[in-house]
Amino acid sequence: MTDKLYCYCCRNYHPAEQVVLYETKVGKRWRCLRSIQAAQQPSQIRDAAGRQQSLENRARASQQARNSLQLRHSSLAFA
Repeated sequence: MTDKLYCYCCRNYHPAEQVVLYETKVGKRWRCLRSIQAAQQPSQIRDAAGRQQSLENRARASQQARNSLQLRHSSLAFA
């Protein structure tokens, strides 16, 4: 995963050519071009993009939780 950088805004890893170093209140962080472009849209479009990203983040977190639970159960079965 060394060829990808973490976007603090959408919390995903992107290829280096899809992110830029962005100045924030706490310092410089990597931010993907998609999130920067989305932030420049009118508020209704921004809100819709934010809701979509939240749905994606929840789905990813749920999948990771299920995978972790399955791994835990399978390791207990062999103990």
